[in-house]
Amino acid sequence: MHTHELLSGKTIIVTRPLAQAKNMCESLERNQATVVHFPVISITAAKKIKPAKNALKKLRTYDVIIFISANAVHYAMDLVQQLSLSFKDKQLAAVGPATKMALESYGHSVSIVPMTGFTSEALLNHDSLQKIAGQKILIIRGHGGRERLRQELESRGAEVSYAEVYQRRLPVQRNTKDLSELSKEDTAILINSVESVQNLWSLCSKNEQQWLTNATFIVGGERIAKEASSVGFAKNPIIAENPSDEAMLKALHDWAKK
Repeated sequence: MHTHELLSGKTIIVTRPLAQAKNMCESLERNQATVVHFPVISITAAKKIKPAKNALKKLRTYDVIIFISANAVHYAMDLVQQLSLSFKDKQLAAVGPATKMALESYGHSVSIVPMTGFTSEALLNHDSLQKIAGQKILIIRGHGGRERLRQELESRGAEVSYAEVYQRRLPVQRNTKDLSELSKEDTAILINSVESVQNLWSLCSKNEQQWLTNATFIVGGERIAKEASSVGFAKNPIIAENPSDEAMLKALHDWAKK
């Protein structure tokens, strides 16, 4: 069987918001899978945007600007345009290739990006972030989230600020599809973040939650796998090499072969 036929007869539940899910949904359809788009996160501009604007007004003072996600890029670009500012000639860092591509789509070059991995830990291993004592660093991200990156940069002597430009929420409405009606053997759920695990559980009915305890999960990393198990989902999710579309699709093909 050809690779593009492996997912024929399979149903894949994609849980990312539409803007991030579009390419994966199209790839799955090309691979002859049945796609159920079941977004578990809604992305909107940060409600309290003034602190982010104040941080961005000091743009010229930062030595490094770190973007945590492609969403951080898009919402930050809207703000700097409103403020008549620019990231041109700044040293930009991206947590992974999708974030790097988003920056490049606005005409910016990225000098700091992990060689491997899509995490704060991978970014912290970059040579440019080792000797940073006295440097001012701005982290552009969504509201809330992990503090590991800031804490480690500060321990290396940097002065770190946040610009929280967007927020993640539970969708106001969920997909009306009853997941418990799908075949357990021929269905897989894609999960790209820890928050998605928690939100999926919250959005599902008791019957769906019971169904999900034995469903096949493809997750984008070890932390997500641990969260899935602790919440009550399948105890042994399939862990993709990383949360990129390519890695998740490869994990799906490996699952389908078995």
